[in-house]
Amino acid sequence: MSSPRLLPRVSLAAILTLITGFAVTGLLFVAVSALEYSKLELSFQQRGHMRTAAIRRGLDDALELVTTLNGLFKSVGVPNREQFADFTRPLLERYPFVQAFNFHRVMDDEQARRHQAAMQAQYPGFRLHDAGQQALGTRRQHIIVDYLEPLEGNEAAFGLDVASLPPMARAIADAVDHGQPRTTPLMRLEQERAMQQGFVMMIPLYRAGADLSTVAQRRAAWIGNTSAVIRSGDLIQKVLLAADLLDDSELRLQVYIGDSISPANLVYSRGQPAGEAPAPQPMQRWLAFDYREPYVRTFSAAGKSWHVQVTPLPRPFLPSHLGSLSTLIGGLLFSLLTAAFVNSLARRSLRVQRLVDERTLALKRSNEQLAEDVAARKRTEEALQESEHRFRRLLALSSDWYWEQDAQFRFTNISGGFFHKGKQDPQRFVGKTRWELHPEMWNNRWGREHMATLEAHLPFANLEYSLPGLDGQTHWFSTAGEPVFDREGSFTGYRGTGTEITERKLAEQRIQHIAHHDVLTGLPNRMLLQDRLSQAVALANRSGNSLWVMLIDLDRFKFVNDSMGHKAGDQLLKTVAHRLQESVRDSDTVARLSGDEFVAVLTEYPDQALSPDVAQRIMQAVTQPVMLEGKEFFVTCSIGVAVYGSDGSSAQRLIEHADIAMYRAKKLGRNNTQFYEPTMNEEARERLRIESALRNALERREFVLHYQPQVDLQSGRVVGMEALLRWQHPELGMVAPQRFIGLAEETGMIVEIGAWVLRTACAQARQWQDAGHGALRVAVNLSPRQFSEPQLVNAITEVLEHTGLPPACLDIELTEGLFMHDVTQAVELLHKLKSLGLALSIDDFGTGYSSFSYLRHFPIDVLKIDRSFISDINEDDEAAIVVSIIALAHNLKLRVIAEGVETETQVNYLRRHGCDEIQGYYFSRPLPVEEFEQLLRQGRDLQAMPA
Repeated sequence: MSSPRLLPRVSLAAILTLITGFAVTGLLFVAVSALEYSKLELSFQQRGHMRTAAIRRGLDDALELVTTLNGLFKSVGVPNREQFADFTRPLLERYPFVQAFNFHRVMDDEQARRHQAAMQAQYPGFRLHDAGQQALGTRRQHIIVDYLEPLEGNEAAFGLDVASLPPMARAIADAVDHGQPRTTPLMRLEQERAMQQGFVMMIPLYRAGADLSTVAQRRAAWIGNTSAVIRSGDLIQKVLLAADLLDDSELRLQVYIGDSISPANLVYSRGQPAGEAPAPQPMQRWLAFDYREPYVRTFSAAGKSWHVQVTPLPRPFLPSHLGSLSTLIGGLLFSLLTAAFVNSLARRSLRVQRLVDERTLALKRSNEQLAEDVAARKRTEEALQESEHRFRRLLALSSDWYWEQDAQFRFTNISGGFFHKGKQDPQRFVGKTRWELHPEMWNNRWGREHMATLEAHLPFANLEYSLPGLDGQTHWFSTAGEPVFDREGSFTGYRGTGTEITERKLAEQRIQHIAHHDVLTGLPNRMLLQDRLSQAVALANRSGNSLWVMLIDLDRFKFVNDSMGHKAGDQLLKTVAHRLQESVRDSDTVARLSGDEFVAVLTEYPDQALSPDVAQRIMQAVTQPVMLEGKEFFVTCSIGVAVYGSDGSSAQRLIEHADIAMYRAKKLGRNNTQFYEPTMNEEARERLRIESALRNALERREFVLHYQPQVDLQSGRVVGMEALLRWQHPELGMVAPQRFIGLAEETGMIVEIGAWVLRTACAQARQWQDAGHGALRVAVNLSPRQFSEPQLVNAITEVLEHTGLPPACLDIELTEGLFMHDVTQAVELLHKLKSLGLALSIDDFGTGYSSFSYLRHFPIDVLKIDRSFISDINEDDEAAIVVSIIALAHNLKLRVIAEGVETETQVNYLRRHGCDEIQGYYFSRPLPVEEFEQLLRQGRDLQAMPA
């Protein structure tokens, strides 16, 4: 027999396991460290790129302001001071980082003296001056700040000769020679008393109609500059604030202007100094544990180089390297535990061998003693059988405590677990029956059945009951028992086991509540609503009282969800749910149907009649302001009411009627209440009738196209036409587009209809070209569903090839909202369409999501001014908008078409301000094919129209 001292303390297998574990842990640690460093580097590069892109967009917007101002001068000549002020005022309000808008007028000495005398008559105390308010010096050419908005706060720059500022003069000369926008270096603003610095972004203005081919010709034609004085720090601050890029405490942002990154060129700085980066280590960079490489990007804007430098600041070590440290520590611990386990197995194997030898010897001795024990074991066999039977039954029942009762069913023994877990008083139970402790058993069926089982001396199981505990809480118990008989078969009592099941009962109640209530608001859900509504209908039938079902839909919930996020939307829903419950009686039911729709079931009682005041009270409660993430929101609701009377409507039909009434309230402008009327079903049936007829309209050739001429304002000739869809139904007559276009869009039938429109319009345009009417352009509208079709480009290509229409004669009209959801995908698709050779136009420009930056990025050829601006063209604001749109479009080399032109005054105004084409009832309404062809044969033009 071996001795325990001979067993080795550490086995060879354990040592090999430990070495292997350490090696694998080291490799995993190195790999995870590399991933963490790469993640830090990628995160920092992305944040730096976001800030660079935001600053670059801000500078592009600033340049766009100066370009727009320059376009005003190009389109209308030099405006007066009031026009200049009116044009720049909204721009100053929208872009607070602009210190002022200027117009620099070029003068010689004589002109400067005359100008000063003239201005002093209008502005007493006005004088021309050099930098630092010095008297105006004598020089060959003066560049005077003539127009200045706003004047208040910028008086020091009014009348300044910017030629006295060398950096300004150099920037102006460069802009004039090249005919391009230019930016001055960083300089202290003349009108600032503090050390506020900024820069001036300018565009030269040349004499109208002058030849600008050479530098000398540009210098000779130069009459001044339009410029914007920009506070550099405010510009960067506003750009980053608008992009939500300021609150990053792990970065230091520095922006420079000029040829080099130096303190003198620093425009903006945010964040604490990062300190010096750690010296390079011989180990790999991903083991340095601290990413400190700065991000530097340089770009050019208006002739100036801008440098954006983002430097990472020291950050806490543990959060960034939790994975690698967890891998290292976990791997080491796992290796140690595995090695210990392997070592224990080896030692256990040796111990087992030793124990086998010992047990073999012991068995030999035991066999000799067995014969002696047989006689004694026979004497105790009867007692052992009884004991074995008792404990086998107890083991099968397996519970928390044991109890015994006598023949009168009184408790004689209860183990302590019952009193400890169930929080019960021991003195209350011993000597009493269960129904004495639980008197309600006499009045309940389950109690009477249990007592009958005991009287029959039968076993029982899973008897569940509740008792109040010493802690003030209700506790639930489950018990099982069996009768006890002596050797003669006489009944002596009961014994059994019990367990505390309070947690299980509470879980069942919670599950029951979740199954019938909305998780977010706690209101009854659709299932419980149907049950309560059915009960309310049954009560109304018995009592003869009225029953109201109100469907409540929030009007601006989607706006809150999209702008503030789902967390704010959930908070709003919970707030509204609470207000709805507070607005009705406790006996009424408020349930959440789905999304932002709620249902209220109101029952009328003899002493409480229902009135429209209930709906008004609910609307007032909902429209109270709600604070969401520190912002105040006002949300209204639309309510549809279905009244249950004696018509025997089902519960589901009541909800449907309330839904119809609610949509009627939405249609009437929202924020109102509508009671269901049978006539409302007519609208639903009308929709079904139109949808059914629409599905067969193409096959029955019921669609026709009308064409409205597009007239060139210079020549007066018809140069194109817009194809407009009409539906000639044999029974409904001429169906207006607004009755079926929206339905076709919802059902997806607009794709097939739009394809027919495109084929028919292109074929008709080709037919008129073959008839000798010239290269007329045909404009076809594209619906949102068509724009999202993946085969759109291929479909248009096939139509052009099949009809033979030159691509340049096809104009695809798009609304602005069509491509605002995914700008990147829209730009790619528009470039593919543009590559076909056709023209792209924006319809109803100015009424949707108009943005100057979109016009720069999208390959657009035509802007169509919406008819709402043209109809109010006699008003100053609308006229200024139309002039600005025309100037903007021409600066971007775009053609302009005015829609809805109906009067000669509108025609003369548009022609005077350079609009290219018009379209409207002044020249012609949309015409069928035969009438339009007759118009072409007659050669009608704009001059032939009566005055």
